[in-house]
Amino acid sequence: MTHPAAIAARLALLASLLPATGQARDRMSWLMPDVPPASMPVDGKPTTGIADQIALYIAARWPDADHRFIYANPKRTWLMIERGEQACVVAALRNAERDKLAYFVNTNLVPPLQLVVQERTLPHLPLNAHGEADLQKLLTDPVLRGIVVERRSYGAAVDELLAKRPANSRLETTSVGDYGRNVLKLVVHGRADYTLDYDYALQYASKSEPEIGLLKTVPIAQNNKPMLGGIACPRNAWGMATVKRIDQIVGTPEGAAAMIRAQNSWHTQASQQRYAAQINEFQRQRAKPAH
Repeated sequence: MTHPAAIAARLALLASLLPATGQARDRMSWLMPDVPPASMPVDGKPTTGIADQIALYIAARWPDADHRFIYANPKRTWLMIERGEQACVVAALRNAERDKLAYFVNTNLVPPLQLVVQERTLPHLPLNAHGEADLQKLLTDPVLRGIVVERRSYGAAVDELLAKRPANSRLETTSVGDYGRNVLKLVVHGRADYTLDYDYALQYASKSEPEIGLLKTVPIAQNNKPMLGGIACPRNAWGMATVKRIDQIVGTPEGAAAMIRAQNSWHTQASQQRYAAQINEFQRQRAKPAH
C-alpha cells in the first residue's frame, strides 16, 4: 500500500504541472480621504464623492484585482505610504514633501482656496485688476469682519498672512467644527462678512442647506494657482508598477473626461468657469499616459 504522504507528494507534483488557473488574485487597496465631499461612503463602499468616483472608475477597468477601500485620516494614510505598504491614496494634493514619499498619477487640477462672501459684500472687497481679493489688505479693513476656524490650516501662503495680521484686524477665529459648514452659516446670517474655504466645501454644504449656495466665491490674489491632485502610491517597486498601471487606465480621452467629471460634480459653476482654461489644458495632457 502506498503511504499517504507519498500520495500527497505526487498530487502536489501533478498540481504544479497543471496550468495555474486558480492563482490568487491581486489585491488593490485604496486609501480614501475621510472628509466629504472628497469621499462619501455608504456601508464602507464608495459612492459619489470625488475620490469615490475616481476609484470606482479605475476599479471597473482593473478586473483582475480585488479592490478594497480603506477610509482613513491623513495621519494614518501617509504613515502607511511612508512604510511602503501596498496601498494608494486617492485625491491627494501634491506638494514637495509628499513627492519624497510617493509616486503620483495626476488626476485633477484643484481650484485653490477661495474667499467666501455674501453677494452684497462684493462691492466692498479690495480687488486687483484681475478681480482677485487682496487678502493682506482685507485683513486690515476696519469694517469687514472675517471668521476662520481655529487651528485649521488654509495652506502655507494664507496661513502666513493670517498669522501676521495686525492686532486690530477684524478677523476672528472660532472652534466650531463640522468641516467649516457652521462658519459658512455665520456668513449667511451676517455674523461675519467673509470666511475662507474651498469651493467644493461650499457646494457640498449647499446640497443640504440651500441658503449656503447663495454665497459667492472670490479668488485670492496671494493664493490664486490651482493645485495638482492625484493618486499617490509608495515610493518603491510595487508603487511604481501600480502607478504605471493606473496611469494607463486614466491616460485616455475617456479617462481624462471621467477625472474632470468627478471633480466638477462638486465644484461651483463660478470656479469651473474661472479656471476653465487651466482645467481644459490639464484634461488635454491627461488624455494620454504620462509614464
